[in-house]
This record gives sequence, C-alpha cells and structure tokens, in this order.
Amino acid sequence: MLFVPVYIIFIPIFTALVIYLFKNRYINYLALLAQAAITVLLVLYHYTYKGNYGDTLFWFGDWQTIGISLVNDEISESFLFLSVFSWWMVLIYTFEKGKTDHNFLFFLMFLQGVFLGLLQSNDLFNMFVFMELTTIIVTILIAYKKAGDSFRAGIYYLLLNTSGVLMFLIGIILLYNTFGTINVEQIGSLIHLYGEETVIRFSYVLMMGGIAVKSALFPVFTWLPRAHGVAASAISALLSGLVVKGGLYLFIRINGMYAGAAIDYTEFFYWVGAITAVVGVMFALSQKDIKQVLAYHTISQIGIVMMGLSSLHDTAMFYGGFLHIFNHALFKSLLFLGAGIIIKAYKTKKVGEIRGVMRAMPVVSVFMIIGMLSITGAPFFFWFISKSIIKYGIMDSGIKYWILFVVNIGTATSFIKLSQIFFGQKRMTIRLKRLPQRITLMTLAFACVALGNFYIQIGEGFFGLPLQEVTVADWAALFDYALALSIGLAFYKLVIEPDYKPVRYIRNFQMSFETANYLFVVFLVVMTVYFVVL
Repeated sequence: MLFVPVYIIFIPIFTALVIYLFKNRYINYLALLAQAAITVLLVLYHYTYKGNYGDTLFWFGDWQTIGISLVNDEISESFLFLSVFSWWMVLIYTFEKGKTDHNFLFFLMFLQGVFLGLLQSNDLFNMFVFMELTTIIVTILIAYKKAGDSFRAGIYYLLLNTSGVLMFLIGIILLYNTFGTINVEQIGSLIHLYGEETVIRFSYVLMMGGIAVKSALFPVFTWLPRAHGVAASAISALLSGLVVKGGLYLFIRINGMYAGAAIDYTEFFYWVGAITAVVGVMFALSQKDIKQVLAYHTISQIGIVMMGLSSLHDTAMFYGGFLHIFNHALFKSLLFLGAGIIIKAYKTKKVGEIRGVMRAMPVVSVFMIIGMLSITGAPFFFWFISKSIIKYGIMDSGIKYWILFVVNIGTATSFIKLSQIFFGQKRMTIRLKRLPQRITLMTLAFACVALGNFYIQIGEGFFGLPLQEVTVADWAALFDYALALSIGLAFYKLVIEPDYKPVRYIRNFQMSFETANYLFVVFLVVMTVYFVVL
C-alpha cells in the first residue's frame, strides 16, 4: 500500500502515453480501465491508513533534504477522491465508443496524473514542477479547438499563470537558502525559529501571489472567464470544478507550513475573498453568454471559499470553506456539463437565444435546475450547509455578514435570468440523445442532493466536525431563501433586464495582459506592505 501514491500518479500518465502511441478505438477503453484501477487503489489506501496518516510518508531515494517525497492526510485524501470522481464524470461525459479523440484523451489522462502528484507532494520543488506541468497541459486543452480566440485565451492563461508560478519558485529559493531543505514538513518544524525575519515573510508573499493566480482571486482572476469562454464544456467543468481548486489546496498546505511563523492572514485573505466574491457576481450579472455567467460565478464562489478558508482562529468556519470546495465542484461541473449539451443542441451560447429547454430536454432541464438550486443555496442542498457554517462564523461581524448576503442576492439574480432558457417555444437546432452524458448529469445531481441531506455523517465521519446546529428544514432557512429569490427577481426586473449602460459597460470590459500584470505587481506590493512592512 505504501507505493499507491506513486501508482495513482503514473497509471494515468502511462495510460495517456499508450493511448497516444497506438491511437486505436479499442485502446481508448484503457482510460476507463485505468480509472477503475486508480479508484480501487485509492479506496484500499484509504482503509489501510485511515486515522494513521503518519505512516503514509514516501521518499524517493535517500536524499531526505532535497529529495522527492509524497505524503497524505485527511485533506489531501479528500482532494484525491474528489479528483478521481471528477475525472470519472468528464471521461464518461466525453467518451464515445469509436469516436473519442485520442489526443484529447492523452492530455486528459496526463493531466490527471500530474494533478494527483500535486496533491500529494511533500517537497516544494516537486509542487512547482507539477504546477508548471498543470499550467502547460491546461493551456493545450483551452486552445484545443485551434481557433484564434482559443489560442489567445490559452496564451493569456499560460503567461499569467507562468508569472504566478515564477513568484512561487522565487519563494522556494528564498526558503531553501534559509533552511537548506525544500521539504514541507522539515521547513514547517523549523520555521518558528525564523518567523520574524523579513526573508521568510517575503517568501510567504511571493508564494501566496502565485497561489492567488492559480485560484483566480482578485485582482488576478481575468484568465478564468477567457478560458471558460472558449474551452470545451467538459474542460470548463474540470477547470472550474477541480483544477482551480488546486490553488486553494496549496493555500491550505502552504499556510500549514508557515503556521510556526505566526503570520496572521485571516483579515487580509478574508477581504481578498470578499472582494473576489463581489466582483465575480457583479460581472456574472451583466453577462448574456451562458458559459460566461457560469465562469464569473466560479470566481464569485472561489471568493466565498476563501472567506471561509482564511479563518485562522475559527475551525468551523475554515471547514465551511473547505466543504464548499467539494460542493462547488459538484454543482458547477453539473451546470457546465448540462450547459454543454444545451449549447450543442441550440448552436448558441446566448441566453436570449435559448428557449424551450424544458420541453425539448426535460431530463437535462431537471438536472440543470438541481444545479441552480444548489448554487443559489436552497435548503436540502450541500451549498446551504457550507454557506450556513460560514454565515454563522460572521453573523456578528456586521459588514462581513452583509457582503455574503449581497453575494447571495446576486447569485439568485443571475440564475433567475438564466432560468429563462427553460421556458417558451423550442428553438433547438438538433436533438441529442447520449446516455453517458445523462448518466453523468444524474450522478452529479444525485450527489448534490445526497450530500445536502447526509451532511452530519460527512462532517463527523471525515472531519470530526459536529454540524448538528445546521438544520436544512426549518422555516427560517426557507424564509431566507424565499427572500433572496424575491429580492433577486426584483433586482433582475428593475436593473439587469433593462440592460442599462453601466451593465453593458461591465459586460464589455476587457483587461489586457499588460494591465493584468500591473495589477499582479500591485497585489504583491500590497501583500508586502501588509505582511512584511507593517
């Protein structure tokens, strides 16, 4: 069992190579077989080391200062299971018996191996390598359609994320120069000796800068809507549901390493998350492209996650943000994959040109509505649970509570606007019937509902977190949700539907690569002042 972390990294990578070399319709089934093998190995690994994660440390060779090592705990295992599940969904959704693109499968499986490696890395340089590989492969998948706009979005993503990864690397260099090791655990055990030194705090600033780009936090989020706008819906689901969460995972991991340095990041990253949430929902409200609406809501939801994860002193609030990572992965994958089916049938991404989906595709419509109920925080859904935990943590904080309330109203408004696609006369161009795609949507929809109703068992079983105080069936919760929908409907009718000039201005706003880099530098300067100078 000790070698399982290595196996689950290299099985998808070797599978990708075999698929690419042979390019045979029957070889494509190897991807499903490999996915099954990874799933079984991960389940066995979990039951072998559950509660005894100290034994999971794996070293390559005897170089325990600069060598490659892998390690797992409850957090990394949770992400591993989420990753494997997400890849299952995308594989089933895109798999066609003899028509699956071999090159697409190659990049998809290779990316899985790299991402699973990132989640298990216990040395900083290995993290950097996996981050860079992830960036390159995602760039290829964004530009996979080989159209002009996809190339531009891919290059934008590549350059901006490479800037972030470069800052991460410089931070690693500063730490290695100080400690003589790149091992996360070893640095974490020594960092309290140097916590007040400027070089340590500056390395923190650089690494958080790189993580902010990966996580699409304000103000370095501009790559995400560009990427979603041109990528295939399956890739958008993977990017939004999982890959962008790699940055949030690194936020947890790196802050754990710096714990001994006593860096209080709670207020700073709470407000970064809050601004990200507000800006994301503001842009989402102005969009008329169904994928852009979903893309900007990814930014907004990432902001809400950061509002929870930034809590250094409130464990429950931290786990509220942590649980929302998984919640968001489920409903956003469901929405992007469902949107992909609708876009292909109607041959348009414009919300105003899509009507009668409920009559044309009743099954897909039901699953999409479940996704919309989830993202708007309806009771009996998992987002209601994670949102409530975060809300309880800031209930007495005045402005912080109202920011979350405003974001909820904006989210409700967006999906009231989006729900118009279900009504009216059919306008679809072609009729699509693919059972694997419906199975994927059904599985994700079931997960959204199931997790929202078995949250107590999940909280206690996986994280030891008592969630009995969060109730999904009281009248107060239903009233709050009805109030949010009512205000959202009024706001849509009075402000968004008339499409006033400010709304059009926000929708048409585009940030150049140069401006994005200027803002990245400003962000680094602000962090330097906050964490180093003050």
